[in-house]
Amino acid sequence: MLDQSFSPGNLVKIYHGENKKGINVAGMFLPQVLEEYKKINRMRALIRKLFLNRRIYRRSTFKGRVVKLYEMKRNYKRIKNEKIVFYMEDVSKVIGSKHFSFKVDKLPYKKNGKDVYRTGSDAASFFAEKQIQRNIKRTYSVKQADRDIIVPQLISILSDKVPKLVMKADIEAFYESIDRDLLVKKLNEKPVLSLSTRKLITKMFRKYEALSGEERGIPRGIGISAYLAELYLKTFDEEIKRIDNLIYYARYVDDIVIVVSIKSGEGEEAIKKKVGSLLDKEKLSLNQIKTEVFSCLNGNETFSFEYLGYKFNKAEAGLKVLISDKKIEKYKSRISSSIDKFKKNSIKQPKKAKKELFLRLSFLTTNTSLSNNKGNAVVGVYNTNKWITETGPLVHLDNILKGRIASLKDEKIKQKASKFSFRKGFSERRYTRFTSKDLETIVKAWKQ
Repeated sequence: MLDQSFSPGNLVKIYHGENKKGINVAGMFLPQVLEEYKKINRMRALIRKLFLNRRIYRRSTFKGRVVKLYEMKRNYKRIKNEKIVFYMEDVSKVIGSKHFSFKVDKLPYKKNGKDVYRTGSDAASFFAEKQIQRNIKRTYSVKQADRDIIVPQLISILSDKVPKLVMKADIEAFYESIDRDLLVKKLNEKPVLSLSTRKLITKMFRKYEALSGEERGIPRGIGISAYLAELYLKTFDEEIKRIDNLIYYARYVDDIVIVVSIKSGEGEEAIKKKVGSLLDKEKLSLNQIKTEVFSCLNGNETFSFEYLGYKFNKAEAGLKVLISDKKIEKYKSRISSSIDKFKKNSIKQPKKAKKELFLRLSFLTTNTSLSNNKGNAVVGVYNTNKWITETGPLVHLDNILKGRIASLKDEKIKQKASKFSFRKGFSERRYTRFTSKDLETIVKAWKQ
């Protein structure tokens, strides 16, 4: 049976799990552990150096030094782990207190016109949220869909000439419209989620209501909300999958694609009505402006829609997949922010400004593995656009970049900056390594 408690052991697992994702948890909450990491890394460096120079040592001397260094490394690891456990014992006590509830703050900016929230920056809030996410995910078997599974499947479905209706739908103000009473009912229908977890979720709802002034909705931006939203729509997903003429269904948060075969007496309005009625059961509704249905009777129809960062253009010549207009605008904005930030900072700190400019342009136009990520997650111009069939938008972005670079005064900087290319970064799958500190510097300009 799954241990859902906020025990020191579970919090230690969360610590190591987040570390593997590249999150510097020690830097956030455990500065006393950072020194042990430095000692461990120093031992690793000495071991590498010893093996590189092994020929200059006697066999017995080499073996003795290797044993000693590994012993020291193990000792530092033991001390590090003891410090982590000791710290988690204190955090566990805080979370276990009957007065505890993790903090919820409204951020000073909106995302796509919607308020965004976050949990507190204290350790207890951080670890409590992660444990709750883990509990919901495992007890209800919910997870977010994978873009890189959905997109190629959709390309295959849209490319064939089987008569069908394609519906691209969006749920109206999804997070803000979730009925909390219904969500709590869903949580309690199968009381597999621990009582302590459900109490903390209820406390989060109260804080959200106090901040938003709304009786409906869950806080957008908080990790727990993503899992609760998936749970909330689990019945809806099951009902959609039972449609007898369904060919394909995918949902990524509130973005939906449904493909059904042509059924006698059913047209575009019928499928919209059917999906709308299923959402109505969940006390949600379709965003009528963003919802479209396309008829594909002979494969020669023309239509276009955007989904998961891609634009799907269907014409007589076939299906073309491009970067979505929304993502193109995001790239343009980041190009402008990078250049503007350089111009502003180069007046007082020219060397630092130049370094930051090249870091940002490199990040935009190449690919990188997330620092310290054991899952080998890669982001970048190829990885996030890998399913496109047309590179025209990348050439367009190169032209935008060239135009902004031309406004710079320093010829040497202009010459070096002109070597960055979206198209080449994509087609040649150019790869760059960035440290965690580099990544923090890079995104700073885009958050402001």
